[in-house]
Amino acid sequence: MSVRLSPGNGFTPQAPPMRLPHLEHEYRLIADMGDEYEIPKIHGTGLSRSVSTIAGGTIEGPRIKGKVLDNSGADWATRVHSEKIFYKLEARYTVLTDDGFYILVNAKGVFGLGPDIPDSGKEEPTCSQDEIEYFSHLSYEAPGDSPYNWLNSIVAVGVMTMWENKVVIDAYRLTNFPGKEAEGVYVVN
Repeated sequence: MSVRLSPGNGFTPQAPPMRLPHLEHEYRLIADMGDEYEIPKIHGTGLSRSVSTIAGGTIEGPRIKGKVLDNSGADWATRVHSEKIFYKLEARYTVLTDDGFYILVNAKGVFGLGPDIPDSGKEEPTCSQDEIEYFSHLSYEAPGDSPYNWLNSIVAVGVMTMWENKVVIDAYRLTNFPGKEAEGVYVVN
């Protein structure tokens, strides 16, 4: 595997050189979206709160398999009323693994149309990566005595699309150690 150097090295040549991190695919999650509603013009501003419930879903990857618990969360997005559709995302939901462990997922991100993509004025049930910027930072609260403790120690990025009104998330872990599994976090007494 070739090492790809950070473009930041050119801005601070006096500092030690750095390399780009690696992305490890951890899972794909497909979320069934439920009811949604909007609270318009919060405080009389150009912002609205758009709430979409998460009705259920599935999660599967090399180290995790399970389901999104029915109605266990929602996305409380802030819609910025600008020339093109744009949302700041803030979602929370619970996953139940096939072996019986609950994991809380926290996601903060953005949804917006890509460059040169016109705003149709309506939400489409399917959007591809060719049309949108749709990403999130994912963090987790997993039981420390479970096989999923490793989720507590990672920085993860969600790369997202919409498919038939379902949110599709590929979760990637940022790491400096490609091919190595993330380790759990343990408190020493």
